[in-house]
Amino acid sequence: MVFNSKNEDLEVYRQLQEHLDKMPIGFPRAESGSDIRLLKLLFTPEEAKIATYLKFAWNRDFEPLDKIYKRIEHTRISLIELETQLDNMTKKGSITYKKEGNKKFYGNTALIIGIYENQVDKLTKDFLDAFHEYLNEIWGEKANPTQYNQIRIIPVDIDVVPENFIAPFDNVRKVIEESQGPFVKINCICRQEMEFLGEPCKMTKHNDNCLGIGNIAKQAIDLNWGTQITKEEALNLLRQNQEEGLIFRPNNAQTFDFICSCCYCCDGGIGNLLKLPDPYNYAISNYYAEIDPELCTGCGICIDRCQMNAITQLDNASSIEKIRCIGCGNCIAKCPSEAIMLRKKEKQYIPPQTMDELYDKILEERLKLKEQG
Repeated sequence: MVFNSKNEDLEVYRQLQEHLDKMPIGFPRAESGSDIRLLKLLFTPEEAKIATYLKFAWNRDFEPLDKIYKRIEHTRISLIELETQLDNMTKKGSITYKKEGNKKFYGNTALIIGIYENQVDKLTKDFLDAFHEYLNEIWGEKANPTQYNQIRIIPVDIDVVPENFIAPFDNVRKVIEESQGPFVKINCICRQEMEFLGEPCKMTKHNDNCLGIGNIAKQAIDLNWGTQITKEEALNLLRQNQEEGLIFRPNNAQTFDFICSCCYCCDGGIGNLLKLPDPYNYAISNYYAEIDPELCTGCGICIDRCQMNAITQLDNASSIEKIRCIGCGNCIAKCPSEAIMLRKKEKQYIPPQTMDELYDKILEERLKLKEQG
C-alpha cells in the first residue's frame, strides 16, 4: 500500500475521517482542516487506509487479524505487514486492541474516550496543539450531540455511606470487590497534559491515580501503560484519591471499565461543571449532599473540600446550595461531626449494563438526529 501524491494522502485521511464519524462517538468534519491535521499526527497514510477497514470496538466487536485481513487483502498488503501496522497503531494509541492467549484482536476507538487517553506518557506539543484546535472547532460540539454522556459521577465514600442506601452500580467498593479484574493504576492523562503546559494540579501531587479494570487494564498491562495492582490495592488507591478530595467518575455503565479521579483544575468535564450556575442539573449523578445545622460545628472543612463552591458558612454553620451540588460525597468523607448526609435525587438515573449498550444507544440517537437534520 503506497501513496504517491499529496492528493492521495488527503483522500485517504478524508476517508478515515468519514469512517470514524460513523462510530457512536463521531469524528466530525472540520472546515478548517483541523480534523485532517490531527489524523496525520496519529496515522501514516498506510495506517489510515488500514483503519478504514476496522470496526469500532469497546469490549465487543474487536476482530482478529485473520478476519481483518480477509477484508483488506485486495489491497495487496501481506498478512505480516498488516499485523506490523496494526501493532504500531496500537502502540501509538491510535487504535485499540485486546489479547486472548496468543491471539490479538483490534478495533478503532474514539478520540475521547480512547485516542486521547492512549497518549499517556507520550504527549507532544504537536499533538496537543492539533487536538485542542480540533476539539474547540467542532469535536466538542458535534461528536456526541445526544443526551448520553460517557462518564458519570458516583459518591467517593468507600467506607462511610451506608451500603443499603447506595444503588449497587453507584457503590464503588461493592463494584470493585465483585469485579474479576485485573486492575491497573495508570497515570492521569489530564494531569500529564496540565504539567506539560506548566500548570500542575492544585489538588494532588500524584499522577498515577486512574484505575483501569478488565479489558482496559489488560491492554495497559500488555503495552506497559500502567502498573498492575491487586483488588485491595485498587481500593487503597481510591481511598487515597478520596483523601485528596478527588471526584470519582467511572464510565457510564453498571460494569466499570475505569474510574477517573478528577479535579476542577485538570479535568475539562469538572472544570466546565464548576463554571455553570447549576451543576446539579448537568452532572450525571443520583445524589446531592445536605447539612444538618444542629450537628454542624462550623469547622469549614467541607468548604475546602467542595470543588463546586457549593458550600458557604453563616453564623458558624455551613450550608449547601443544592443547585451547585453534584453528589460526589467529598464533604461527607471528612466531616468530623457527621453533620452531612447524602440525599437521593427524586429522579434516579439507571445506567446501561455495559458500555457497549451505552454506545448502541448513542449511535441510535445520533442517527435519528441526523435524519431530523
